[in-house]
Amino acid sequence: MKKPNYIIDFEGELSDKRLEDRARKVVSALVISRTSSVHGSTLTEADQKGFYRFLDNENVSEAELISSLTKRCKRNVQGKDVLVIQDSSSYGLGHLKESIEEDSGLGLVGNKMGLGFLTHISLVLDAQTEDLLGYSDVQLWHRKEDKSNNTTRIYKQQPIEEKESYKWIKASESSKAILSEAATITIIEDREGDIYDQFCTVPDDRTDLIIRSRSDRKLADGSSMDETIKKSKSLGQLSIPIIKDLRKQKIARIAQAEIKVCKVELERPHGKYINKELPKSKELFVVNVQEKSNVKIKDPIHWRILTTIEVRTGEDAEKIIERYKQRWYIEQLFRLTKKQGFKIEQTQLKNGWGIRKLYLLVLAAALKVMQLYLAYGVEKSQPITNVFDEKEIECLEKIEQKLKVTEATTNPYSPKVLAWASWIIGRLGGWKGNPNQRPPGPIILLKGVEKFENIYEGWKLASNYT
Repeated sequence: MKKPNYIIDFEGELSDKRLEDRARKVVSALVISRTSSVHGSTLTEADQKGFYRFLDNENVSEAELISSLTKRCKRNVQGKDVLVIQDSSSYGLGHLKESIEEDSGLGLVGNKMGLGFLTHISLVLDAQTEDLLGYSDVQLWHRKEDKSNNTTRIYKQQPIEEKESYKWIKASESSKAILSEAATITIIEDREGDIYDQFCTVPDDRTDLIIRSRSDRKLADGSSMDETIKKSKSLGQLSIPIIKDLRKQKIARIAQAEIKVCKVELERPHGKYINKELPKSKELFVVNVQEKSNVKIKDPIHWRILTTIEVRTGEDAEKIIERYKQRWYIEQLFRLTKKQGFKIEQTQLKNGWGIRKLYLLVLAAALKVMQLYLAYGVEKSQPITNVFDEKEIECLEKIEQKLKVTEATTNPYSPKVLAWASWIIGRLGGWKGNPNQRPPGPIILLKGVEKFENIYEGWKLASNYT
């Protein structure tokens, strides 16, 4: 039986076989309990002590855990066209300010205040099927000084390699190495990744970039990017569904956006510490997406998407836009690790390095939920045996029989694909199974996984499985 894809593979990565076993138990406990709390993830005092010992063990390093995540991804990408979606997030742990051990991996997460750590993730998907393949790079750090005050303002004049923003280039280069067996790589980033150095150094004959520009850019001919876009011919309009987000004061709507495409030649930025070995200009294509509306809208869509991929037609442009929109997956991943998911920011651990290792294990557990999420509704999704073993599939079959109420709420997918399991897990999480209803999201699936794992444990006992 093939090893389930969601289980982090520690074999050969950790120096002690007992540590490998403990790591697998920790990941399993995190999936079952739907929390990053040690007390919430364990049933006995002995398990709690084992959990703590694992996180405090100096023989289990961040580097080893990250390596185990990325090496598993390396095995999954052979011969495939892949997307690498990069983004950063911060994890606030201010409630531990009075109890956290000093010099233990936590520090500033904002410019002036806040205790916690930051992370930069590179999430890999199959470009054809959108199957989740894993992580090609994971970075963790904390800030030791305030970049906004006068003593650190020189940060803006430092070489790119010494800046925090170098994380984008570092992640891209690391991803290229990990994904060396992939057929092609397309790296997708938001505005923070709009770095001239990256456009010049990362692309090659099998690696492309899709990055949203942070602002108007100066061009080699002395004009600006916005001036060139304005003169460009419209390629039509595109309807973009906007999901309601109360936090960002976004209302649910269908945005009507005009699409324009042009080829530009960016000018190399000026400055004392700019790498003069970089070319003086760089040719790129711009896909401009701008919302048009007769009523006033807060933060209307305006994306200037820079890409190394040739874009000539409206169809080409729509493909770039669809690729860029897939950044939403990594936003869901971060959401899954926070308040409504594994609640990493609510941990009561007192050692920062232990919290960071716990976070890496949470990433491993979240893979299973995200795999289910991406598989829902996809008739040709990845094989179910990539994620569930034979006994788990047998248990899912029994659960499915109980869920069949009407023809409208019958699982429409083949038991051979992951979409079938995703439908069942979604029902367990509270989704009603109505095809006209909004599909189950990551949080619903996380609840469903929790319920399934509990049912499965009881079913094994009743069936005399060990």
